[in-house]
Amino acid sequence: MRKVKIFQLILATLSILGWAVAVYALLVLEEARPERVIGAFFNRGATVRMSWEPHETEMLQYLIWVCCGISLVSLAVNYYVAHHSKLGYWFNIPLLFLTSLAAGLYVHFVILA
Repeated sequence: MRKVKIFQLILATLSILGWAVAVYALLVLEEARPERVIGAFFNRGATVRMSWEPHETEMLQYLIWVCCGISLVSLAVNYYVAHHSKLGYWFNIPLLFLTSLAAGLYVHFVILA
């Protein structure tokens, strides 16, 4: 295999792994966040969780930081490859990094604070 093909395979694997962790974090977010308060719930006497689930929120934060780390490694590999070959920058890698970084900081400083 050529060197560029190997780097493309590494970048694709890291990108798919990072996005898979991000999608799984969205599934955990659904379980961690408070339920939406709707008047019909209160009229029927249903119980509604009004706070964040502690264990699920910690797991969410861990997943977000793992996603951020994977995308940071992928960004470093992409930077190296772009400067040493004709392969250009991949747009989804910085997008995933900035999104996961912002989400991680939000969970850390706003939700868990």
